[in-house]
Amino acid sequence: VESTPARPFEGLAGLAGLEDSLALRRCRLAAALHEGEVAPTLTSMPLFGVPGTFEPATAPGGPAAASLFVPDEAIFPHPRFPTLTRNIRTRRGGRVEIRRPRFRGPEVRADAAVPATAEEADALDHVYADAMAFGMGSCCLQVTMQAANLAESRRLYDQLAPLTPILLALTAATPFLRGQLCDDDTRWGQLVESVDDRTAAERGVASAVAGDERLAGNGTRRQPKSRYSSIDCYIGGGPEIAEYNDVPLVVEEAHVRRLREGGLDEALARHVAHLFARDPLVLFGDRIDLDDDRDLDHWENLQSTNWQSLRWKPPPPEKAELPGADAGHIGWRVEFRSMEVQMTDFENAAFSSFVIVLARAILDMGLNFYVPMSKLEENMRDAQRGAACPNGRFWFRTKVLAEDDKDGELFARMTIHEILTGHGRFPGLLPICRRYLGKTDLDVGLRRRIDEYFALVEGHGSGASATPAAWMRNFVLNHEAYANDGRVPPACAHDLVRAAWEIGIGRRACPELLGQPLQPAAVRRSSTPGRCYLARDLGRRPVECACRVAS
Repeated sequence: VESTPARPFEGLAGLAGLEDSLALRRCRLAAALHEGEVAPTLTSMPLFGVPGTFEPATAPGGPAAASLFVPDEAIFPHPRFPTLTRNIRTRRGGRVEIRRPRFRGPEVRADAAVPATAEEADALDHVYADAMAFGMGSCCLQVTMQAANLAESRRLYDQLAPLTPILLALTAATPFLRGQLCDDDTRWGQLVESVDDRTAAERGVASAVAGDERLAGNGTRRQPKSRYSSIDCYIGGGPEIAEYNDVPLVVEEAHVRRLREGGLDEALARHVAHLFARDPLVLFGDRIDLDDDRDLDHWENLQSTNWQSLRWKPPPPEKAELPGADAGHIGWRVEFRSMEVQMTDFENAAFSSFVIVLARAILDMGLNFYVPMSKLEENMRDAQRGAACPNGRFWFRTKVLAEDDKDGELFARMTIHEILTGHGRFPGLLPICRRYLGKTDLDVGLRRRIDEYFALVEGHGSGASATPAAWMRNFVLNHEAYANDGRVPPACAHDLVRAAWEIGIGRRACPELLGQPLQPAAVRRSSTPGRCYLARDLGRRPVECACRVAS
């Protein structure tokens, strides 16, 4: 279920309505539930893929996923989704392989066996899954920001990129896969592997294979990464781009030349060309012969199936031509995609607001967060590890302000708390945000709310409050049904999901997650949530919720 506001929020003042908007959306979701159902904002269900947990009972497998664990009936039936699932598997030449380390288990070996049965999978020394649904069935928190123009969108994209692993670690919320506790904390690795359509030759695990001329690069050109991954290159227009893009980019040089001849500069031409180094995964028969001067479907087909930690989003031509004040106008946008969804509207509003304030500070203060792409790749790998927040160390730029001298080391490894609050001559992201906000005329009440949001972010960074991943893992480890075998018992999964729902609607306090004295919006408003009558308007029973639409 994807939740978006009816209209985009405008300016920093729009943050005042963000948390209430999230609460209202949660309420509307709750109003659609039947008796005995809950819908907590978790990245994934603890027992997804475990036998006996699908209702009605359905055997795994089917022509789309051919999974050992998940029935095709679990895939949304719109033709796009089973087709994506089947075509990823067909192009790859077999089922996708999702592997995460078991809790307190060894690292996953590159040469790990491919199991033929569920029993063989359970006998591995790591957690294994085999279908797109294990990744793309996850939930996340994304923020899309519209820039003033093309140049500003490119700057935003580049400067937000080094923040994607930091926010991934701060919001880590996925400590389990297929009913088993994992030693890492995020959904990112299973997302990457769940849509990995690369052939064996493209993955570098086979050589001297016959190519297939129907495929991009004949299906034999080395592709270092899955089509779901961190970004592959910066796209800004400055001369420093070549220096920081220090990881080879897979492109067809003929595509780059054609784009250059069409008017794109080198950095943007290479970014667009590298998207076309992948094959389209699904086409509709009535959308093949199009006017590419006016219709973006062919572009969006590839753009929307290159899933990366950021997405640069050119506008539809007819929408871009409308005046900026027109309600239908769409401009150049950047989508921040690495964050994990949180259990409460307060947390989701906090991290969304942090990203938005940082974006405004980047543009207003001329901030420079560039790190070499190789260091950004390293950070994305480290952000997935267990307790990366607060214990991990990440490469970050130490001189980010326009007035900083450029002598000495430009990059250092820091903890997330040091990145947030400062280290040595690096001022820290939160002080930078407060310095920027000090130049604005924000309402006092909104500034107080943003300070609460920043306190939550800093608490996660320091370890004073737990990430959702740490909280959920501890919940399982301390549950009376846990048998010390690394598996999530059904009774524990039931209680965990119920607790997440109650925390989300404000019925249950959780200071270890939200910090003290911070509480979610519903608790701040009322000691007992109201009974919302939006449900009555929809012909359903009243539900308890965290929104203001109460009796």
